[in-house]
Amino acid sequence: MKETISTEDILGNIRDRERYIIFGYATMCKTCDIAETMLSVAASTRGISYERINLNFYKTLIEVYQIRSAPALLLFKNGRLVKEVYAFQSVTYLNEVLTEFLIDED
Repeated sequence: MKETISTEDILGNIRDRERYIIFGYATMCKTCDIAETMLSVAASTRGISYERINLNFYKTLIEVYQIRSAPALLLFKNGRLVKEVYAFQSVTYLNEVLTEFLIDED
C-alpha cells in the first residue's frame, strides 16, 4: 500500500493550517475500523474533515509526535499538537472533543 499524502505535506499542513486533524490507523485493526466509524459520524455532525493515514507508512510522524498506538486522533492548532485521543469511547465523547477543539481561544 502506498502513502496517499507525503510526510512532508502532512508536516506542512500541521504548520500552515489553523486547525488540522489526523486520524491514524493500522492495517487489519478492527478497533481502528470501529473508531473511524465513530469519528466519521462525529466529524460529519460538525462539518469538519480529517486526514486519514495508515501509521504503518509514517514512521517519522510516529517518532516526532510520539504516537503510542492505533487508532490515534491528533488535533493540531496553529502548528501545535493540542490533543491526542487513543480511546474512542463513543460518538458523544468524540463530539465533545471536536467541539472543544473548534472553540477559539482568545
